[in-house]
Amino acid sequence: MRSLYKGVLGFGLVSIPVQLYKAFDEERVETHMVHRVCGSRIRYQKVCPTCGVVVQPEDIAKAAPLPDGRFVLLESEDSTATDNSDRTITILSFHPLDVIDPAYYQQAYWVKPGPGGHKPYRLLIETMNTAGQVALAQFALRQRSRLAVVRPFHKESLMLHSMHYPESLRMEGSRIEGPAAAITEKERDMAIALIDHMQGPFIPEQYPNEEKRRLLAEIERLMPSARLPEVVPGAAADEVIDLMAQLQASIARKTRTPNNAS
Repeated sequence: MRSLYKGVLGFGLVSIPVQLYKAFDEERVETHMVHRVCGSRIRYQKVCPTCGVVVQPEDIAKAAPLPDGRFVLLESEDSTATDNSDRTITILSFHPLDVIDPAYYQQAYWVKPGPGGHKPYRLLIETMNTAGQVALAQFALRQRSRLAVVRPFHKESLMLHSMHYPESLRMEGSRIEGPAAAITEKERDMAIALIDHMQGPFIPEQYPNEEKRRLLAEIERLMPSARLPEVVPGAAADEVIDLMAQLQASIARKTRTPNNAS
């Protein structure tokens, strides 16, 4: 497992050396778009619709559109990005887990202690378990400042959940329009009885990714028909022509050199 982040977890005056690792594999099976005829991967080029040319990466810039149709050309990403030189996951405060709505959660990461950090790491886990609290933290990852929740996982290790900033939540989606619905006492009691009947322990293994399993089974079934992409004749010919041109230019340069020297 490859570390994505190396830094320290700041807990008051205590600094715990830590590393972050992705906690989950990709849920989708990796697939590519290919040309059905020859099997070559399809490449998508960035083309300017005005100039009609393929735009190179160094000629691409970020811009913010304005309501009147104009745009503001932003500075380079290096000048506007968050400074990652401070590799500190700073704990801001502690809260009960149930007061932080899961809607804010993004990616999950394992937090592993680095050399010399095992004892304070264990102390933090035990303290949060005893207090029934999780930590709200802030850190920078991939040139972006992020909020995060750091919490004990099964009382043995720490997990970090990167978060959306609260201001990004689109509150208009929380409003439900329509006529008010009157719920009778009998309907409420029946709904509660149904919930009680459907209660049970959460066993993660009982909820496999069936879509992923079906696709893997289909790939395995089709493996006997697997083939290599065909070599594109045009590309090979272009390489030969370019090489011949380089050789001819080299011969011509060496042929001209004695005459120029004389």
